[in-house]
Amino acid sequence: WRRARRASFHPCRPPCMTLTRTVQSIRRVTRFSMQQDLRTSLMGSSAVSHNNLGTLNGVFVPCLLNILGAPLFLFVGFSVGMMGWLGSLAIFVFCETLAYLTISSFSALVTNGRMRGGGAYFMISRSLGPAFGGSSGLLFWLTYCLNVTFNTRSFTDVVFQTFFEPHTSTFSNKLAFSSAVLFLLFLVAVKGAGAFARVNGLIFAGLTVALAAAIGSVWLQREARVIVPDLGELQYTPSGVGLDGVSASYRPWAWDAPCVPADFLLDAALLDGGSLDGGSGGGGSGEWCFVNGSGRYGLRHTALPSPVLSGQCDPSPHSALGELCDLPRVFSFVFPAVVGMMEGANLSGDLRDPASSIPAGTVGAVSTAFLCYLMLIFGQAGSVDRGALQYDLSAMQHLCVREGFVVLGVATACLSTALGSMFGSARIMQAIARDRIFPLSFFAHGAAHGDEPRRAIVLSYTVAQAGLLIGGIDAVAPVLTNFFLVTYTLTNLAAALLALCGLPNFRPVWRLYSWQTSLLGAALTAGSMFFLNPLFALLTLALALALGVYISATVPSGRWPSISQAVAFLTARSCLLTLDAQPADPKYWRPSLLLLVPPSQAAGPQPTAGGASLLLRLAHRLSGSGLVVGGRTLPLAAIGGGGGGGGLSMLYRLATSSASDAQGG
Repeated sequence: WRRARRASFHPCRPPCMTLTRTVQSIRRVTRFSMQQDLRTSLMGSSAVSHNNLGTLNGVFVPCLLNILGAPLFLFVGFSVGMMGWLGSLAIFVFCETLAYLTISSFSALVTNGRMRGGGAYFMISRSLGPAFGGSSGLLFWLTYCLNVTFNTRSFTDVVFQTFFEPHTSTFSNKLAFSSAVLFLLFLVAVKGAGAFARVNGLIFAGLTVALAAAIGSVWLQREARVIVPDLGELQYTPSGVGLDGVSASYRPWAWDAPCVPADFLLDAALLDGGSLDGGSGGGGSGEWCFVNGSGRYGLRHTALPSPVLSGQCDPSPHSALGELCDLPRVFSFVFPAVVGMMEGANLSGDLRDPASSIPAGTVGAVSTAFLCYLMLIFGQAGSVDRGALQYDLSAMQHLCVREGFVVLGVATACLSTALGSMFGSARIMQAIARDRIFPLSFFAHGAAHGDEPRRAIVLSYTVAQAGLLIGGIDAVAPVLTNFFLVTYTLTNLAAALLALCGLPNFRPVWRLYSWQTSLLGAALTAGSMFFLNPLFALLTLALALALGVYISATVPSGRWPSISQAVAFLTARSCLLTLDAQPADPKYWRPSLLLLVPPSQAAGPQPTAGGASLLLRLAHRLSGSGLVVGGRTLPLAAIGGGGGGGGLSMLYRLATSSASDAQGG
């Protein structure tokens, strides 16, 4: 108390200054209290704490689990078989380039000021405005909800194919099992971010074991063996392609090596029900390497594309003819492998430091996944017969030291993606509801501990369960992929416009970006939509446009600023500079008037408000389609006289000194 009293009456600190600072402190505290009350009313809780997830358990692990999904075990080898390792590598390099460009864009957005919950929706809405943010955010939320449905059903398919008899794989049995799994995931999501991180840790451990076993089996096995006894009996092999009785094998990795005759593999193939007779050649006449190859295998012989007819690329599920698996179809299978990079950004409200965790964790996850993809691409290209990669999606499972490892990998990948999608979708819906751009304010509530969006979790669970009940929603899967791409496009576009406009308040800590890279990312993601399916791309854009029009018509324009003002200013400035640089031509001359209104303290009659309005109207008519600039004059004495003009006096002295220096030079 004595120290406070001495500080209050310090001889060098006047009492009025102390009183002023006290009043300012009271105002700051009052303003902060009002903001807290407003936030509490929106969240529906009197005391809200936040989760403190770090970079590893909040960004790196969720992102990596979403990226390393089922395509890792099913479609990497398929892409190598159809496009060769050069074509497959080109596809993955393109996808990862798109991912890195998008990561650089949203890293710039999240490091520019304070990042709140909502992930991509928050970034887009605060940059481009509510119309863009709300439309993409709602589509993003719906995509995540149905992504829960797809991955839950995929997990059920893996379990039934592995552990149950074929006659038990009925729709009702799978529906009951999928519903039970989905309910367990719902309980984990309701429990909160802590339970999510712990369960993700267990799933991550299982996926790591499965991935290590798969990669190790491809590169380290030293014994050749038959992995597909009869290619003609596979589900996706079309009839009449001449593969009946032809087997495919795994051999130790090589650049260029002769195929060892299959005499020692004969017994194993026959035990599996296959046949090695038929075809020309010696002891290995029924093997792919001798029937469809040159008798040699290795990385050298699988470099170039070799697309074939396959039922996997046929949109008719019961067709026996198949369709050619060309580049667009293979790309559509591979591209979903990179759409999980925003999982960490979706958890921005649960992170301890989003600005540092999101860029570092996301880049680390995408780089780790890319390394795994590269090892599988080159490993399978140099060790597995191409026929197995082209026609058998389970080739990775057959060549692994234990098939259960791949089953574990696919199952954990599906579970992790489903859980992450349910968790992320609820955060997005909560952020949308709190902004009140849709009549969804009921879902804005957050729990007192961790601000958990339990109401939004119930909504996401209901939509996912409805997808299981409906069934047959595979036809809309390409549209859902386009919903992801719309969000990525707008994220890149937001970063490009903010950087291009040169706004003073856009100073991100993340410096590995530019408006050129962000604009390139936006162009690539938009182009990928039309490359995958032009019709679905148009439907996606039409739906996003309809939602944007609805938001523009219902949300007041003054709720928060839009990038349109900055873009309009940039455009006007560029046009004026372009006009100023061009020589004046009498043919295109237009009158430009400067209307000067005398100052209020000037002597003589002053124009009334009505007179000033009439004068401005007259100037406008005189200028026609020209330009009218209005202003108020100031006497020169008021600017520089007597040194009493303050800032104006300083500007006057600076201008006169600059003019004199110019004349002297």
